[in-house]
Amino acid sequence: MANPMRLSLPLLVLSFALPALAWNNTGHRVCAAITYDHLTPKARARVDELLRHHPDYATLLTRDSPPDPEARARAAFLVAATWPDLIRSDKRFYDDTKADEQPTPLLPGFPNMKRHTNWHYVDLPYSPEGVPAHVEPPPTALSELQRILAKDIEPYDLPWLLHIEEDVHQPLHTVSRFLKSQPMGDQGGNLVYIVPEGVPSGGRLYRTLHAVWDDLAGFDQSDAYVTRTAAEISAEYGASLEPNSKSIKDPKKWIEQGFKLAKSVVYTFGPATGTKEMPLKLPAKYEEKARRVARRQIAEAGFRMAAVLNEKLR
Repeated sequence: MANPMRLSLPLLVLSFALPALAWNNTGHRVCAAITYDHLTPKARARVDELLRHHPDYATLLTRDSPPDPEARARAAFLVAATWPDLIRSDKRFYDDTKADEQPTPLLPGFPNMKRHTNWHYVDLPYSPEGVPAHVEPPPTALSELQRILAKDIEPYDLPWLLHIEEDVHQPLHTVSRFLKSQPMGDQGGNLVYIVPEGVPSGGRLYRTLHAVWDDLAGFDQSDAYVTRTAAEISAEYGASLEPNSKSIKDPKKWIEQGFKLAKSVVYTFGPATGTKEMPLKLPAKYEEKARRVARRQIAEAGFRMAAVLNEKLR
């Protein structure tokens, strides 16, 4: 994906106006690369086999992948981690969170054709001004992680397990901030509008706070970049992370950590929210610090999922 700062002005405004997802595809691929590279041989063989039985294995997971069997299996695993985002725009699937949405025909191999957009996050309420907050009911990222981990992993489950676990290591997938100026919550920073890094204040250009955090791993989705970045992050944090931190297998603890980071790192600029017309300017070096935190979270997501799969698929 091209660096958005190099796009033309109309495209820049449009791209920043679109709703954010989670870690972008680069972030998800880097997390997955760390996981795959730390699987035991048995667990790796099991995940490879599970993905070969996924209904989208031939059409999406291995499209344009290398012919070498080992490289092909690794490529499928990395794409699998992005699959729940890919189906957001796939017309075979429908948005089950909308009451007026018509279900699409059930296709072979799928338990349902729902996009499950509410599986990607769990919005724990953060109310620094004491505003009454509400909690979104299940299904959420927490309920679905717990459901999948409570049973044997099936082919359809595996991409969801990878993706949701990686999502909740992005702090803004664990929180919604409630303010007097935003009593209905900020939807994980999706309603906080900021001036893009490197752009002067006062313009019409904006990003959401959520998008800033999603993109901290970069935009290059190439195998070379992803492999190099995963190796760098593994080397940087593999030794420094506490062994018990790397092996935490409890989704509630992953989410609690993200929520704490949201309060201690993400929202450090104060109660401002900005608007599309007048986006706020983040403090100096905010994104530099955020990038360090994100790299550590990506490391933990990769190591923790490897620990989960090594245990469940031994």
